[in-house]
Amino acid sequence: MTDYKTIHGKKIKFLTSDLTAGTATEGDLFYSDSDSKFKVAIHSQAWASGGNLNTARYGIGGAGIQTAGLAAGGRTTVLKNESEEYDGSSWTEGNNLNTGRFTVGSDGTQTAALLCGGTIPSGGGLAYTADTELYDGTNWTEVNNLNTARDNTSYAGTTTAGVCAGGNIPGSPTSTANSEEFDGTNWAEGDNLGTSRYTDQGSCGTQTAAVQAGGFTTPPATYLAICEEYDGTSWSEVNNLNTARNFGGTTGIQTACITFAGYETETSTESYDGTTWTTLGATLATGRHGGARFGTQTAAVFGGGNSTGGAAGLNTTEEFTDSGATARSVDTT
Repeated sequence: MTDYKTIHGKKIKFLTSDLTAGTATEGDLFYSDSDSKFKVAIHSQAWASGGNLNTARYGIGGAGIQTAGLAAGGRTTVLKNESEEYDGSSWTEGNNLNTGRFTVGSDGTQTAALLCGGTIPSGGGLAYTADTELYDGTNWTEVNNLNTARDNTSYAGTTTAGVCAGGNIPGSPTSTANSEEFDGTNWAEGDNLGTSRYTDQGSCGTQTAAVQAGGFTTPPATYLAICEEYDGTSWSEVNNLNTARNFGGTTGIQTACITFAGYETETSTESYDGTTWTTLGATLATGRHGGARFGTQTAAVFGGGNSTGGAAGLNTTEEFTDSGATARSVDTT
């Protein structure tokens, strides 16, 4: 300890009591007078098991917070219209979507959610859709369609102000840069992404402060680390993710969000502070993609998904919790 100031250029703090989760910063070293011990602040971040979905599936829309969330749509060998509500420990069946679909854009709250685009049945096959539905906590209601049908898209915002960006549009597999804004009634063309891509569920935030992280472009078939921010008028490229990923989850706000999982079995988690992405030590127990994602930077949920390239869906749910920095004793013997 006698060399600490020489090495680090600062003295060890002397405190009459411990630092708390609200006042400590990861790596802080101090002497606690109340305990007569040297201590260090350790950040606690982890994924833990939550309650299983009632219906296993992937390509699911999600909305809400960790203790009041929503999962809707998805697929296994068939497309699903089921929706379920999450209370922080278990899932409860709710009223079904009007149109079963998967790989949708979604956001909002458990009592005011929006789901747009996706893939639907069509003539014995599948087709992209422009359908949009709103959820009021009880029922799903069809509202005005997107201007451009698409799947593998994302949505950030609320039921009265949001932005849908990217995705896959009709024709030969073609990723798009197109984005549209929703005002609660109508969709209007917005500024395009800087990079065309399938965006899946890689966005979060609001209509005037959104983040779009990662994605997939074809051709060529490439996972992306690109990150863009939307200010309500235009998209701007910012610092990249550390790990290129697609079909994972992003939750939070523009200046405080996390992204996690990805095709097919990605387990890593990254945190964004509005400038830089940082890889966290917390990893998912089950690597997967296409789950329902919702929550905040410090309390998120990833429910369902798929860990293979096939049609099998999962009902597994995991919860991410960042408890902040806590003080732990340093053994000086």
